[in-house]
Amino acid sequence: RMVDSVKRPGQDVFVEYRSQEIRDYIDAHPEYDNIVIVLSGDVGFYSGARKLLEVLCQDSADLRVQRKNGSEKSEEERDSSAQNNREIEIQCGISSVVYFMSQIGLSWDDAKIVSAHGRGCNLISHICYTEKVFSILGTSDGVAVLAEKLVKYGMGDVLLYVGENLSYENEKIFAKPASELTEYKGDSLSVICAVNENAGTRLETHGIRDEEFIRGKAPMTKEEVRTVSLSKLRLTADSVCYDVGAGTGSLSIEMALRAHQGQVWAIEKKEDAVELIHRNKLKFAADNLEIVEGLAPEALKDLPAPTHAFIGGSSGNLKEIVKLLLEKNPQVRIVINCITLETVSEALETAKEFGFEENEIVQLGAARSKAIGRYHMMMGENPIYIITLQNPGK
Repeated sequence: RMVDSVKRPGQDVFVEYRSQEIRDYIDAHPEYDNIVIVLSGDVGFYSGARKLLEVLCQDSADLRVQRKNGSEKSEEERDSSAQNNREIEIQCGISSVVYFMSQIGLSWDDAKIVSAHGRGCNLISHICYTEKVFSILGTSDGVAVLAEKLVKYGMGDVLLYVGENLSYENEKIFAKPASELTEYKGDSLSVICAVNENAGTRLETHGIRDEEFIRGKAPMTKEEVRTVSLSKLRLTADSVCYDVGAGTGSLSIEMALRAHQGQVWAIEKKEDAVELIHRNKLKFAADNLEIVEGLAPEALKDLPAPTHAFIGGSSGNLKEIVKLLLEKNPQVRIVINCITLETVSEALETAKEFGFEENEIVQLGAARSKAIGRYHMMMGENPIYIITLQNPGK
């Protein structure tokens, strides 16, 4: 569609989107003095131009990128250009966010701007905690998949503005609640703006109250222990995490909310606990949380390599679990919670066997007040040993 809009009779036309093939074509045609590569929108906004420039400039000492700002080149620039065999000039168009937001009459200076086209993007997390989210989609069912998830997590009233084939004669722009778009099939060239008037506030730190989780008979890592354990993990927004022996999923949920553009895997062997994790996942809209029913380390074998792992229960397989984690990622950061002295001894033996460079033990004893008549008594929680292990990257 882009080539058709600019090509002229007699011109050689090469239709390709892969950067290396474009570079190969250019190298194979030294007879051409001027070559135009057409990309959609702004070349600095989720554009293929970034990768293309890397490939074009690779191993090319005779290539330089010129700025195109409407001004005349200086004498120094003209002299430099004459010495080079090839130049690249970059001209940006109008980005889809600028065009679309102006068409629907909404400002975009306060919007979260992301792309789910060919890349990982946890849109649910953005929409849950941001009033206005703009995103590029890349499949014909992209709107329906997003709408279905929003309904699943109780956000069916979120208003979705949808734009397809922007600036073309068959341009289509409309707005409907997510609940009305779960079956929608549209054009793969589409963008959305999700407006969530009931967006929540994302906590800057961990610390969900115990009472907010759906509880059952499965054990749950208490709030104070959860807070210290998460601080020892040192998660980033895109961490890939394991929660081994997840119980009710309280720590899995907090990991997923902190690593909101990453991935969290909750591994739990008990069926009733797995059901609780599913319920808590729905309650907190933790779309980046995947639940695996099974026993570690076998249940971990097919999972992607983790950057972080929390072990709250190992069923006596701690050494085998740590061995597998290190095979997947030698620099994985591991935090282990131990209640019994036997588990502490096992963890220390494991740390010694694998020779972790960072080996820290924290013993945490927390107590909460309980009202008894007009008095308050401090009621102690079980003491916990929090062990942190990691081999720093070289």
